[in-house]
Amino acid sequence: MTKKILLFGISAIGDYLEFGAWCLGFGVHMGFSKIFHDLVKNFSKFPGIGKRSAERMVFHLLKMKPEEVRGLAHNIEEIHNHIKPCKFCNNFSTKDVCSICEDPKREKDVICIVEEPKDIMAIEKTSRYRGLYYCLLGSISLVEGIDIENLNLRKLINRIEQGKIKEVIISTDPDNDGELTAQYLIQELSRYPIKLYRIAIGIPLGTQIEYIDSATLGQAMAERKIIAQFFYFFY
Repeated sequence: MTKKILLFGISAIGDYLEFGAWCLGFGVHMGFSKIFHDLVKNFSKFPGIGKRSAERMVFHLLKMKPEEVRGLAHNIEEIHNHIKPCKFCNNFSTKDVCSICEDPKREKDVICIVEEPKDIMAIEKTSRYRGLYYCLLGSISLVEGIDIENLNLRKLINRIEQGKIKEVIISTDPDNDGELTAQYLIQELSRYPIKLYRIAIGIPLGTQIEYIDSATLGQAMAERKIIAQFFYFFY
């Protein structure tokens, strides 16, 4: 009888210890899960990053060396503390005035309006544009509640009113928000004595006609340009 009680007691203690270990492990797991999922949630806020991509990024962080993680954290803090919008064009810069606005070789009377600083980088890679820029830092979006008042055009309009700008190229994205923004800009800027352009939208080089979507092809047809013209003279 005593032996059975002893065995029962040992078994109960074993079960208790096993349950305690499970609880401890569950608590650690839950703590890990919260940290993990919080970081995944934050990474998922980045443009173009979904949940799975964010999870891969977090797992990659876990494999990094401590000094690499500290270096990454330092870089994030540095870019946030030292890079700011240019006071003339809103392009990101480490100084009050960006290198493009400071460049004396730029055409100072030509402005290209873009939505984001990344658009400036894309246009600069073409090496085909030598004017200045004005970055809206966004676009009109009915879905996100961004309206006309959120677009800071005052600095640009001041330069136009001072007679410093002769040409403006509207280079917003060819999507719904970009087109809505472009229409508003055309309405606002057409009252000034400047040449107003909309960036051309058409068929990409090296693409076959049959593979182009209908919207792009239709836009290209609507914005066709003359390459040759015959004149008839009557005597």
